[in-house]
Amino acid sequence: MPIGTTSLLVGFILFLQASISYAKQPVKLAIVLDDMGYNRSDLLALDLPPSITFSILPYTPYAKKIAHLAIQQQRELLVHVPMQAKKDNEKLGQGALLLDMQESEFKAKLISALNYLPSATGINNHMGSTLTEHIKEMRWTMEILSDNGFYFLDSRTTAKTVAESTANIAGIPALRRHIFLDNIKTTDAMEKQLLAAIKLGKKNSAVVIIAHPYPETIHFLNTHFYLHNSEIELVALQTLLSPSERLAMTKKRNELLQVNNIVVNDNVNLESKQQP
Repeated sequence: MPIGTTSLLVGFILFLQASISYAKQPVKLAIVLDDMGYNRSDLLALDLPPSITFSILPYTPYAKKIAHLAIQQQRELLVHVPMQAKKDNEKLGQGALLLDMQESEFKAKLISALNYLPSATGINNHMGSTLTEHIKEMRWTMEILSDNGFYFLDSRTTAKTVAESTANIAGIPALRRHIFLDNIKTTDAMEKQLLAAIKLGKKNSAVVIIAHPYPETIHFLNTHFYLHNSEIELVALQTLLSPSERLAMTKKRNELLQVNNIVVNDNVNLESKQQP
């Protein structure tokens, strides 16, 4: 082959390699469905792609059934822990963590919630606009999560939250919510929020979305995430943590659960599952 032709071929190969390396990667979207467990209709969410994480309220009527079926799908679970808010605290439900609790009661309630859903990998706050602003209570929370091998997702129900920063200081793996999908339950509004998430993801590479098991939301998610979209990679929430963090948490949970002959693993939805 003439030298000039060889040079052109090498140059073309290098160009292709550079194009591939600089090709835009899909935005990683981790979607968490909050408030699971109150209603029988929440079971409809089991038809959603298994990469969507369920955050289940402990002690609710359908919590155990949803958890059992979700685990069969290898779906990641969080414990949706009720925490004191600035208003509507009558809606917190059983097992809420409150500011007037002593440390022993506070930690006992949190441990009980974790034990209620032993297959969960982490927690996020249900309400909590007051509690997550208080360092002492967040420190107690992180101590229990450390002891039990859980991570924290800060739902960010207040701009003054110290939950994520407290977790970081304590060395607890932590993530934050970026977008609420369905504060307005119309297709147009949710479409706008999803586009905002994708736009944010193009800067951050990964975005955490919180949604709820409303019929409108389930229909929206089914419509959008059973269709292939090269811009989006739907991932389980825990995959946004580092492999070493996941491994350390899994090891801790297994140590604690061996007493009950329960073994967990770290293979829950580590791959994109946008299509059935």
